[in-house]
Order: sequence, then C-alpha cells, then structure tokens
Amino acid sequence: MKKFILSIVAALAMLCCTVADSSAQNEFYVGSVGLNFGIGCGTVNHSENHWNNIFIPSIEFAGDYSFLGNVINRNGSISGGIYLGVGQGSKTEHNIKYSDFCWRVGTRGALHYSWVSDLDTYAGVAFGCKHQTYKIKNADETTDFDFDSYGFGGARYKFNHSVAAYAEVATTHIAWFQIGISVLINN
Repeated sequence: MKKFILSIVAALAMLCCTVADSSAQNEFYVGSVGLNFGIGCGTVNHSENHWNNIFIPSIEFAGDYSFLGNVINRNGSISGGIYLGVGQGSKTEHNIKYSDFCWRVGTRGALHYSWVSDLDTYAGVAFGCKHQTYKIKNADETTDFDFDSYGFGGARYKFNHSVAAYAEVATTHIAWFQIGISVLINN
C-alpha cells in the first residue's frame, strides 16, 4: 500500500512540475484590465454592544490595471486598482434583532504570478475607508467611519481571453471570502 501511495504522489508531483514548466507567459500582462464582480461573505463582532458574529453577505467590485510586467522570471506583473463593497446582515438573539450595514471603498495593489496556463494567482494590500451602521431594534444606532486596510489573495481562472472566474480571501471581516466573474480587457 505504501508503494502505491508513493507512486501516486510521485506521478502527481511530475505532473505538477510539467504543467508549471509549460506556462512560460504571464496571464495578466501590462495593459490588461480585470474587472471583478462577485459576492462575498463576512462577519462582524461589535463587543461594545455585545453583538457577536453577525453574518454579512456582500456585493463586491474590484478593478485592476497591470502597469508593470515581466517580474519574477517574466511570469509576473504588478497591478493597481480600486475596490468597492456593500453588505448588510442581521441576526435575532433572545428576541432582539441586531443588524449591520456597511460599505467600503478604496485602492488596492497586487503582485500577479502565473504558475500554470490560464491561471492568474495574486496577493496584495488594499487601503481606503469603510462605514458601518450598527443597529439594535428599538434602540439608537451606532455609526462608525474608519480607515480600511487589509491583505488579500486570490486566483482567477480564464475560460477565454475575456471571461474568468475568481475567488479571493481577505483579512477584512466585511468580506473574508469572495467568489465571482471577472471580465478581462486585454490591450
């Protein structure tokens, strides 16, 4: 059994190395624009008012422009862009309804790297502002306007030259996971 598992692992390793070597081009080259449209999910904890883990579904948009190419053995590029997200969630606990509405907007930058053909992997940072409104039913609402910064990473798989699917994870509680469609405009 050990020899069988070792053979499978060796075969997969050889396949991965072969596929990785076959990708000799950057999938997000200079002049390319990627427009991400997706849905996200996150949670909010507001300990001041004893709120705990309100689930927040959100709508997310990001636009990236690749301005520096041929980095990391000509398989990478650097992009800059914008992001916008809007989300709202609520929960009822002990017959009390807690709700949260938030939006965020800002700029982001990422390092893209192509490991295999048609797959663009990236990681970066985002800076901007966010606004949240916390509300308890039959009580005053609390608003918070603050600086927003977080790290993110993701992958975009191209179906053709202009359409791709993407998934992202982020260190922001508003949308720690996103999935959606990416429209690619190549120069």
